[in-house]
Amino acid sequence: MSRPVERSLPKAKVFPVTPSRAWLAAALQSCPVILGINWCMQGMRGMDRGELAFRLLLEAVLWFALLTPLGPIPALLAAHTFNFLVNGQLWVCARYCLFWHRSPAALNAFLADVAARLRELTWLEEAVCIGSCGAGAVAHHDRADIDLRLVAPSGPSAWLRVNLLLLALRAWALLRLIPLDLYAYDSPASLDRFRQDEALLVILDRRGRIAERFAGRRLVRFE
Repeated sequence: MSRPVERSLPKAKVFPVTPSRAWLAAALQSCPVILGINWCMQGMRGMDRGELAFRLLLEAVLWFALLTPLGPIPALLAAHTFNFLVNGQLWVCARYCLFWHRSPAALNAFLADVAARLRELTWLEEAVCIGSCGAGAVAHHDRADIDLRLVAPSGPSAWLRVNLLLLALRAWALLRLIPLDLYAYDSPASLDRFRQDEALLVILDRRGRIAERFAGRRLVRFE
């Protein structure tokens, strides 16, 4: 017998700074403000240098392409909005809005599709899920997300390929209404910044670097 889907309220969004005034703290938890902040920052604080460089380069190219027909400021706004929609985390932020509900079965199916796709890429060596997904648990509530982390291979061509892969996966998640929290790190060491008492769901570990670095951590193999 399947467990019923839990209908939940939005959880509080954690920010680096907690305002001292109650009205400002409440405003920071509103859906428009959360979406607006993410539109501005677009997850850049969580990016390693390789991914951040690609993001800035892509936005610069888009801005230059739109500069003549739109003008400097409208072109910048359009380029930034495109990055937010197609290469951002719109649905991850939408989980903090009252209107958001998404079937956990849809997330599980999407993750299985993504895992199959990643395993077909012989050049990609490491991919893991963190958080509740890392424990191998099936999501049972309608505000869950998929915290997927790739490790970018070294070299300029691999840098381009992994960032184009991020773009494709995020666009795919956008169209399928999937809250995909996705980053590509420069090395497995970047996973050290997260809680070490949580399990890692290992999708790819072709060279065994994940198993070696996190030998004392619970590793769950994705089946």
